[in-house]
Amino acid sequence: MENGLKNSRIMVTAGANQAYTNLVISLLDGPHKSVLFKPYYFNHYMCLQMTGGADGVLFGDICERELTPDADWLERTLEEHKDSERPVKMVTVCNPCNPTGVVTPPEKLQRIADICKRYEAWLICDNTYEHFVYPSGEEEGVPDAVHTCLEDDHIVNVFSFSKAFGMMGHRVGYIAFPDCISESLFKVQDTIPICPNTLSQRVALGALSAGREWVEKKVESLHPNQQSMLQALSPLSEWGPVWGGSGAIYYMKKLPEKYSDSDAEVVDWLAGQHGVCVIPGSACGAPGYIRVCYANLAPGRFEDAIGRLETGLKELVAKA
Repeated sequence: MENGLKNSRIMVTAGANQAYTNLVISLLDGPHKSVLFKPYYFNHYMCLQMTGGADGVLFGDICERELTPDADWLERTLEEHKDSERPVKMVTVCNPCNPTGVVTPPEKLQRIADICKRYEAWLICDNTYEHFVYPSGEEEGVPDAVHTCLEDDHIVNVFSFSKAFGMMGHRVGYIAFPDCISESLFKVQDTIPICPNTLSQRVALGALSAGREWVEKKVESLHPNQQSMLQALSPLSEWGPVWGGSGAIYYMKKLPEKYSDSDAEVVDWLAGQHGVCVIPGSACGAPGYIRVCYANLAPGRFEDAIGRLETGLKELVAKA
């Protein structure tokens, strides 16, 4: 109810990844096309690959300035394919976005929803990081980010307990969906997990009783981590701005041009030589970038890790 979803049915799943898989199996048939926006969450694309829909994925870009999905491109693309043998039937928006760390403003999300409805495409909103939204700080003229959920008979919302409540290993997520797809979804659910294990569901109920206030206090504590991570990324400042900061728990940063086709090798090198783990942008459709996380270590270990990251990046730049 806190997200204003009053007419949706709920299905509890073994994590948000299983929720998304349920939806892909339920809503996409072989001939259909789907849309992901680059950089995308790698598990979304892997799900489409595993279910046979990889060749039907159309990749949209994000707007250069605000780093949110390009709605103009989406409108042109859906218009182009509306009468084809393989129409676009599903559009996925991760909000806040993994991997970019950017929140899609409510007005942009509403425009995307309106476009999808006009062209009879499903809109899947992955809200895994709904609690991780940050104020704009001291940046003049930049409004605070706002996360919103939309509800309609063509919109499905995905949620997770993993990040906000630190329940990654318990694997509990859920889908809020219109009743018209109940039969298909329950067939998939009964075939794959039937339900998440009972113990994890009880833990999730305990998390709900703690509520959003408990989560918001934890999220507020991430601000020093954000500042420290920005400092750690400063050796790469010559290669454009850092992406992210308004939502989720990630930043993305462009590597020197020398590494535009070898970000995976850079990741291996950072892990092997400096003991830090980051994600290659090529895994998310953004070669030449890395994704870093600032929320998965205790304060002492985090400071140690970002010190090693900064040292590694300085060495990397020196070799560029």
